[in-house]
Amino acid sequence: MQTIHTEIRINASPENVWDALVVSPGIPVEIRNSIRNRTLRQNLSVPMSAGGRSASLTVKLLAVDPFREIRWKGHLWLPGLFDGEHVFEIRKEEGDIALLIQRETFSGLLVPFLSGTIRDTKQEFGTMNAEIRGRAEQGIP
Repeated sequence: MQTIHTEIRINASPENVWDALVVSPGIPVEIRNSIRNRTLRQNLSVPMSAGGRSASLTVKLLAVDPFREIRWKGHLWLPGLFDGEHVFEIRKEEGDIALLIQRETFSGLLVPFLSGTIRDTKQEFGTMNAEIRGRAEQGIP
């Protein structure tokens, strides 16, 4: 198992962070639609890319707790080969500051062979977090 973890403090309310998060291009359209409809545990085919590689993942949305958490789990080809559980967590801090945590735990037989892809994914998390912060601090969903 391998976990990547990023976090960013945002000068905005958890509600503004949520609004910026759920429309972020970093969340695939199929997952965004399920978040909006609160459709949990249905298999979705989601195109993903990391480190210049593209693949179609089978994903299930596991949790939608507005202003607090989005969580899904997906796998590449067959469960147990390359699985990932992705979590966005929003925590209210002092004043009008929110902490956005983004993490993914990878498991499966291919994890040792995809360390470059996992490293690239962590960099993409940082880019996505900064984009969400910019939109949330400006009040732009």
